[in-house]
Amino acid sequence: MQPPAYLPKILALYDIPDATLIAMQKGYRNQSHVLQLQSGTRCNLIIYKAEPGIVNLIKNANAVSNFAATRGLPTRRTAHPKITRLTTTKYAALYDYLPGDTIPWEAYTMAKIKALGECLGKLHGGLVSFNVTMLPDAAQHNIALNQRIVHYFERTDVRLAMDQKLHVHIKKSDFTRLHQLCAQLPDQQALHLDFVRGNILFKGDHICGILDFEKTARGHRIIDVARTLAFLLVDCKFKPEAKIRKYFLQSGYKKRGGQPLITQRIILEELVNFYLLHDFYKFLRHNPYESLLLNEHFVRTRDLLLRRGILN
Repeated sequence: MQPPAYLPKILALYDIPDATLIAMQKGYRNQSHVLQLQSGTRCNLIIYKAEPGIVNLIKNANAVSNFAATRGLPTRRTAHPKITRLTTTKYAALYDYLPGDTIPWEAYTMAKIKALGECLGKLHGGLVSFNVTMLPDAAQHNIALNQRIVHYFERTDVRLAMDQKLHVHIKKSDFTRLHQLCAQLPDQQALHLDFVRGNILFKGDHICGILDFEKTARGHRIIDVARTLAFLLVDCKFKPEAKIRKYFLQSGYKKRGGQPLITQRIILEELVNFYLLHDFYKFLRHNPYESLLLNEHFVRTRDLLLRRGILN
């Protein structure tokens, strides 16, 4: 694989004399470069796009991920403490390499759903003692996001396009009170907040890697659980909803992950509604409406929102 021209200069900044590029992958926020060093070990060079607050975002992600690793969780450790500014639009950081693979949505078997719940439970248990004073507030972040969603669905052109092209209407888009309730819940702790398929590495049925803590924030664990449950309800098309909940919440999160079962059921379900609507909103924002009915993830998200009374 031909390394990019900028790679030798970055390696020099981290005092790495030579390395072989094994793989490179582009993501929404970053580029990942898997490198093999002269010693035979591998590391992961991440190049981040500059955005408001990116340095604090990287520092928070690294602090939480490193802390979780010290608690025996399969999270990525920093291989070097330096966060390097490359240009006005890019930053770099160096990490230990985590083996394993992300899996397609069709591969989420009963065992893997249980493993996901177990891993999230153990992650919450490992992070409960992390000092969260440096982290942003998850509920406040969701309140700001909620305002953008409400504004979007109040637009006349959006409502008209949804009616004419998607044949659906918004019944509820404002979850402000929900997020205010979440901010008042006790036992606020560090959360992952993006514990979904693209950030979980598997070897067989075993989770061997938890990636991308860039959305980490402080809040009640119910927010993390709801984010992942909303993802599972859309992605696990071969499993009935009751089975998904049993495998993820009861067998995985509670029994194997060692966490008390979520008792605030109304809050949990409303958070799931919010995250499903958020994903629906992102589909509409970033895709031509005419193409959406060909997207299976969009159709399943829409159908869940219809069944749950958020759309009609």
